[in-house]
Amino acid sequence: MILSGLEIITRNLVRNVANIAHQQQPCGVDLTLRQVSQWTSPAVIDADNTHRQAAQTATLPFDANNTITLSNGAYLVDFNETVKIPLDCMGSLFPRSSLWRSGVGIESGLVDAGYEGAMGALMHVKNPHGVVLYRGAKLAQIVFEEMKGEVEGYRGVYQASTGSAGRDGAEKKTPSEH
Repeated sequence: MILSGLEIITRNLVRNVANIAHQQQPCGVDLTLRQVSQWTSPAVIDADNTHRQAAQTATLPFDANNTITLSNGAYLVDFNETVKIPLDCMGSLFPRSSLWRSGVGIESGLVDAGYEGAMGALMHVKNPHGVVLYRGAKLAQIVFEEMKGEVEGYRGVYQASTGSAGRDGAEKKTPSEH
């Protein structure tokens, strides 16, 4: 069963929502743009995370009008909102229709039960003329699906991350930072 936007807000599953009236949707909650980054190095991905190394990123600046102009390419976007996924739910991220109608796509992996922290996504600008985004623009919608029963929950390296690059999760922090 999919949780309604009202249920998601009521249960505080999406946090740091700036404008509930504009972000709560019938089937989910809109996520808004906090920052845009580009990759500056390769990543290393293996089978058991022994050699895992996140790609380095550089944050792109907004201009004086709080806009950013992006040309054709791939970008890492971070959202203002964070999530706390219950042990009996999973999350899925979908692009808002205004994006794909403009030649821009959003991709993300599913959000595991038990994950708590930052949300981000891969954004592809396919429009040959680019896109102009305002800080706080609604880019994606998160949808929660209830599962049949609870699971142990996510315990990976991205848990408690404050950014979507994931290099600052719980396994990277000292006890005093929790």
